[in-house]
Amino acid sequence: MALAGYHVGDLPSATFEEALAHPRKWLRQRTRWMKGFLQTSFTHGRRPLDLYRRLGAAESLCVLALLPGTVVSALFYPFMLLGGLADLIIPAEDGDSLAIVKRAASTTVFLGGLAAMCLPGLVGCLRRGWFDLVPLVLLLPAYFLLGSLAAWLAVFELARHPHRWNKTEHGLARTSRTGALARRPSAAIRSASTAPPPSPLPAG
Repeated sequence: MALAGYHVGDLPSATFEEALAHPRKWLRQRTRWMKGFLQTSFTHGRRPLDLYRRLGAAESLCVLALLPGTVVSALFYPFMLLGGLADLIIPAEDGDSLAIVKRAASTTVFLGGLAAMCLPGLVGCLRRGWFDLVPLVLLLPAYFLLGSLAAWLAVFELARHPHRWNKTEHGLARTSRTGALARRPSAAIRSASTAPPPSPLPAG
């Protein structure tokens, strides 16, 4: 879309996007997303210098982080998580200053990553008034492990079945547009954006 001259903006509105509650359906959906990220990366990465010239430095960095970066980070997440936990659990060697510095840096990055993972979910729950979901924020590291599984499945599926596309059936959960959440008064839902609400459409 950026190559075609479009720009992306943020609308201060609730989407009522349906969250899949069934693990298998959720995994199939995320596998399709990851597979699409890979296909898009390969398609637009055939001529990276041309892409850089057309988009510029900032936009190219965004593309790199959003598409292949999402998949690569998901693929390596379990290994990096295990490495961080190992550095926290295994004691550093006495008298080895380099090992102490390495351990301190690893601990800082590990805890900072956990904070970056959990804080947005916590803020979202508090702003929406979903206080019953706050304890579930602590399960986000395990949730991202499922995302890593989806990324690995996408890699294998792209290699074996590049033209297969797992579709998702919507309208089943209570959080869908036809579910209970859609019938809640709009005033009861707070926007996470600080931007003013959009102006109403003119009459007629």
